[in-house]
Amino acid sequence: MSKEHFPVFLERLKTIVGNERYDQVVQSFSRPEILSVRVNTLKTTRSEIITRLKERDISFKEVPWSAEALILEGITREGLGRMDLINDGSLYRQSLSSMLPVLVLAPRPGERVLDMCAAPGSKTTQMAALMRDEGEIIAVEAIRGRFYKLKSVLAQCGATNVAVKLTDARRFRSPVFFDRILVDAPCSSEGRFKMSDPDTYAYWSPRKIKEMVRKQRGLLLHASRLLKPGGTLVYATCTFAPEENEGVVDWLLRKTDGRLSLEPVDFVGIPGYPPLEGWLERKFDRRVRDCFRILPGAEMEGFFIARFIASG
Repeated sequence: MSKEHFPVFLERLKTIVGNERYDQVVQSFSRPEILSVRVNTLKTTRSEIITRLKERDISFKEVPWSAEALILEGITREGLGRMDLINDGSLYRQSLSSMLPVLVLAPRPGERVLDMCAAPGSKTTQMAALMRDEGEIIAVEAIRGRFYKLKSVLAQCGATNVAVKLTDARRFRSPVFFDRILVDAPCSSEGRFKMSDPDTYAYWSPRKIKEMVRKQRGLLLHASRLLKPGGTLVYATCTFAPEENEGVVDWLLRKTDGRLSLEPVDFVGIPGYPPLEGWLERKFDRRVRDCFRILPGAEMEGFFIARFIASG
């Protein structure tokens, strides 16, 4: 982020989250990193993992809203990377916020599911576990290097019900519709900014936001055409930018002209704050209030989640 863009970002942020939340959000950019993991139930069980962690004298904290999520304590990122439980696929390192979109999508065994922006595979493998490796997941990735990383992660985690496609998801074609589609979209990633890591915010600019909006609209519109009647489409970003969040949801509702409706997203015990009703001179469709904004804090990153249902 250039020097002239930094005050622009902060002023936008204050308008988005409100004065009462602004300090907490800014402080989240400097908070110590937490090491959260997901138990991979394709390879092990929660009780087995807890036993193995205790055998290794690794402290952990349970997460009340997910039986598969744990926060590891007293271990470094490097130590976690060397841990056998990670390297054999029993545990998968994943931020708590990034686990939520798949829980909202709620894929079931036997269904046909599309993951439109799949690499590196955290949400793809999470879906495979929820589906007990039954049914079919099509995982799409446009970038070759990330495509091979995705394949490696799927193999490591034992997800065999996944077919991987190297293509731009906006051009992906399918002869049959999908029960559920996840669009964990490329975004400006404002919720993951870390002051200790300039690479996380180096490329931010208002122009970058506009570029992301074009991609997000294309992905969602194409997803809406691949969704079966009554199917579920979940859209998620890790940014605060309303242009990429409520603005994109508002655009899709208008563009699909009644073919999609929004289903409320809410989480007990997870701090959130209200979706925006408008931005600058633009008023959003009242239905965007059914989306969910995750308030960043000690354990959570800033995230945005919307759930659409196809008519019929």
